[in-house]
Amino acid sequence: MSRARTILTPLAMAIAAGTLAAAGAVPAVAAAPAPSGTTSAAPFVGCASLTSNANGRAQVKNICSHTINATVSVDWAWDPDGQSIGAGRSATIRWDSTKGRAEYAYEC
Repeated sequence: MSRARTILTPLAMAIAAGTLAAAGAVPAVAAAPAPSGTTSAAPFVGCASLTSNANGRAQVKNICSHTINATVSVDWAWDPDGQSIGAGRSATIRWDSTKGRAEYAYEC
């Protein structure tokens, strides 16, 4: 099951931010993945906000005013299937707890 998605690494984000800064533009804020074992207050990419995180379970909130499909990043090889989340609503995404905790939430 292959899903195409774009993940900007911290290096790519730094290069893009430097390029925009040189051009006089201000980049939009996007959360970088939290280091393993830690969870920042609300890491998110786009409209998907990770509001709760545990082994095998994460709560994702849609912070936008339209319905989205979202999931969480568990590791680089596999992520749970995306779920539809209405505007301002939250959904619980579950997976095998032996795979660990979510790093961040994103739209899929």
